[in-house]
Amino acid sequence: MPATIAKPRTNQANTAALKVKRFWTAAKQLANAADFVATASPAALVKAGVKSHSKPANSSELAAELASLSEKINEIRGRLAANDGKLVSAREREGAMAAMRKMVQEHALLDSGAFIERRNVTRQALSKALSANRVFYVELDGHRYFPSFFADMQLQRKQVEEVSKALGELPGASKLQFFMTKKASLAGKTPIDALASGQYSRVRVAAQGFLER
Repeated sequence: MPATIAKPRTNQANTAALKVKRFWTAAKQLANAADFVATASPAALVKAGVKSHSKPANSSELAAELASLSEKINEIRGRLAANDGKLVSAREREGAMAAMRKMVQEHALLDSGAFIERRNVTRQALSKALSANRVFYVELDGHRYFPSFFADMQLQRKQVEEVSKALGELPGASKLQFFMTKKASLAGKTPIDALASGQYSRVRVAAQGFLER
């Protein structure tokens, strides 16, 4: 009986690389077109947008499409920013650092001692949660900081931890960006706000999509 020949993984890798290359080509074309479109009137935007669709569209639907596109682009930027820093500008890196310093000042990010006290857990328990990806931290100025929403009594702790776990091995900065960024798929809410309003299932779907992009 002839042996089954496995599909070469190199073909899949080449396909993925080609899609990424096409994305950057399309991104440059979109940026060039946006320079002109940004000056167009709202009426012209709606008129042209309706003609480009297979079915009638209105300004709200077109705005939702742009919001969805913006969400995806912001997630890509977040992944680049979470890299080793060589792919983003120093200005962008400093902006991200300044935002996190502000979160520290507002106690939205807690150092390990304050986080353990707020959560009322041991360091051993925290270590286990980190190993299981149920909790994450971000590094800032040589220190580890944990998002305070993990200890928010208005949220169901298990749900927040399960969403963090669903994001797998992503860097803490990427996970923080996911939780704190408004998403069109969640009706313009951040995942944290969506969890607070009982939309756990939708947040899990959004997390899976964020991980796979």
